[in-house]
Amino acid sequence: MTGRFGRGRAGIVGMLVGLGALVAPPTGAAAAGEPPPLPATAGRCVGPSPVTVRETPWALRLLAPQAGWPLTRGAGVVVAVVDTGVSAAAPALAGAVRPGADVTGGRADSDCAGRGTALAGLVAARPTGGGPTGIAPDAEILPVRITDGNRRISPARLAAGIRLATTAGADVILVAAGVTTATPDLADAVRAAVARDILVVAAVTDRGGENGGDPPVGYPAGFPAVLAVNAVGVGGAAGPVAADAGTDLAAPGAGLGIAPSGSGHYRIGGAAVAAAYVAGVAALVRAYHPGLSQAEVRARLERTAIPGGGSPREVGAGTLDAYAAVAALAPRQGDPPVPVAAGPVVVPAAPGPSRAARVAGLTVLGAFVVTLLVAAATLTRRGSRRPG
Repeated sequence: MTGRFGRGRAGIVGMLVGLGALVAPPTGAAAAGEPPPLPATAGRCVGPSPVTVRETPWALRLLAPQAGWPLTRGAGVVVAVVDTGVSAAAPALAGAVRPGADVTGGRADSDCAGRGTALAGLVAARPTGGGPTGIAPDAEILPVRITDGNRRISPARLAAGIRLATTAGADVILVAAGVTTATPDLADAVRAAVARDILVVAAVTDRGGENGGDPPVGYPAGFPAVLAVNAVGVGGAAGPVAADAGTDLAAPGAGLGIAPSGSGHYRIGGAAVAAAYVAGVAALVRAYHPGLSQAEVRARLERTAIPGGGSPREVGAGTLDAYAAVAALAPRQGDPPVPVAAGPVVVPAAPGPSRAARVAGLTVLGAFVVTLLVAAATLTRRGSRRPG
């Protein structure tokens, strides 16, 4: 099994520290038809994007969440996004965003920075007739704002945010931005969430190294109880990581985030994006396997991962396999990945039968087959008793 056994090795990972790490690297003016990177200018709120993307982005072609949607789309699962808030005005999240809470008081269903909204869209964006859909398009979003007026976070704010998400009844907590100090208060907040059977998914630090060196260990991803996630790119390259940071899972680190308003998209990237994809798949697993504990959900995500994470195998962490995580009958480390054909993301016109309906149908079918077998055996016995 992958996971903390990989600690101490240089690896496939890094965790987001600060607002800028979510934004795609600057590439100059956006090409015609290409969405711009998510703005990170303090003091101004992010507005609508001028570009709406219709094509399926690389990350969703790789993850192919639509393969599992006939089984589940995440209904009934609450994913807390502990970040800058989430805009309930975003059309792709209409009806999906709870009021949430700010650590200083009030609601968190608005988002001046745009980062929390972009991540929430990767998790649960609804189909809007165009543009990418989230991994779990029937899941609910619980926004928790932990940033101050300058869009900074602190260990105290982060701990308070995790506690708010815990008491509000989240099933999965997504932490996109971390800190470099492992305070007792933050550790206690994570322990309380795990004790409430909540899966905590956090991005590893993928920025902030001094003099161009490896980034520092980030928290809460650095805590063993947290599922630590790093990004991989199209070519399989992963971000740098501190030698003792460790990682548990990798996922695509590029995406198209929805804007706080309007139907346009921004380019986003980094370990925070990868963690959002993992949180979305965790929502699918929790919806389809409601009897699994958070530890069992985490193990399922790790054990169904594609080995190697696109990097040398000694790294340990695998790359997220969305379909296998949901549908594998008995996942175990070393199983080959389930092949899924990548294609356009299309939401079924109507959801498939519920899990209870499928079970009932199989029960009736089984009873019918047993009846046929008994009748056949009776006829065989009668025929054998006839005189020759």
